[in-house]
Amino acid sequence: MSFEAAPAPTVPVGGTAADPAPGPAAPRRRRPLLIVLIALAMIAAVLASVARGLYRDGELEPDAPTDQGSKAVVQVLEDLGVAVDVDRHTADAAEALRSGRTVLVTDPGRLAPQQVSALADAREAGDGRLVLVRPDALVLASLSDEITPSSALRDSARLEAGPDCGDLAHRARVLEVPHPDDGLRGAAALYRTDDRAEACFGDDSGALVAEHDGLIVLGSADLLTNAGVGRADNSALVLNVLAADGELSWYVPSTTDPMGTSSQSLLGYLPGWTGPVVLWLLLTAVLALVAAGRRFGPVVVEPLPVTVRPQELVLGSARLLQRADARDGAAASLRAATAVRLADRLGLRHESSLDGLVATLAPQTERSAEELRALLGPTPVTTDQDLVRLAHDLDRLEKEIDR
Repeated sequence: MSFEAAPAPTVPVGGTAADPAPGPAAPRRRRPLLIVLIALAMIAAVLASVARGLYRDGELEPDAPTDQGSKAVVQVLEDLGVAVDVDRHTADAAEALRSGRTVLVTDPGRLAPQQVSALADAREAGDGRLVLVRPDALVLASLSDEITPSSALRDSARLEAGPDCGDLAHRARVLEVPHPDDGLRGAAALYRTDDRAEACFGDDSGALVAEHDGLIVLGSADLLTNAGVGRADNSALVLNVLAADGELSWYVPSTTDPMGTSSQSLLGYLPGWTGPVVLWLLLTAVLALVAAGRRFGPVVVEPLPVTVRPQELVLGSARLLQRADARDGAAASLRAATAVRLADRLGLRHESSLDGLVATLAPQTERSAEELRALLGPTPVTTDQDLVRLAHDLDRLEKEIDR
């Protein structure tokens, strides 16, 4: 068996045989590609943020190209030569009404009572038109008593202009509103009108569009959105209503509005007589507390601990035992006290047993040991007479020892 010699390793120019062989090139090629992809993603994110910052995205925002925005309506109005101004303060919208411009309020439900009152006063002072998008009953009560909410559309609908619509249809024949789940603010609202007001696009339960004395009510916000203005004849109605005067104030209520942030506190809704009544109640309560807390006489200082005379203590203990019918307890107390005194006189320790005490007493008296044990021992006492007799016998025993 023959072996062939292995080929000698080739050494690159400028290197030595000890240099390690170069590793695979694939990971090194992927690394620059990954860096390029990350850089492109960051650039795309920055561009998207910049583009998003060029407009405010919100419901019926005039510059928002999203589905809920109204950029399409505003652009068409400007192409028609309508001067569109965007207002975010009530004072600016009220001034536009006084000057005779058309004012569109995109969200009347966000207005405070004083803001609605300012718009109502400006509308009476000027000859401008006020267009409200889906107002509620509170807002309408301050602006007109001829238009009131009646019901809502619980499904998508196509509403046709009736023969009595007249100019209120604004050349639109059919309006289309989406399903409440797909709508911008839920279900579209229908409104009922009195004799002096006009209504269009509805049925016996109410109308989607109503008008009275320069006040126009649109029952759906989707009529003005980028996603809804192109449906049916929505664009004809919206554009003709907003472009009628050639000047439009697009009023978007804002939280930075000074008139909206200075809302009335809860105390401001109370009647004027509330303050005096509250003060009177507080004064009455203070007088009642003073009368109830008045001391009846000087404070009595009693030193502690209280010293009780022995006679009172014995008498009190006896009365307690008598109320409890504790004759055995009273007899035990008498025998114990007598045994302690006899032990002291005879020189015995208090811990001595009864037998030791009897054995010491027997030579000192004429009584036998059995009589002493019956007298000092735990013999039951059943009646008060027995208890009195026991007390006399114990007293005679002590006298005998004293002799």
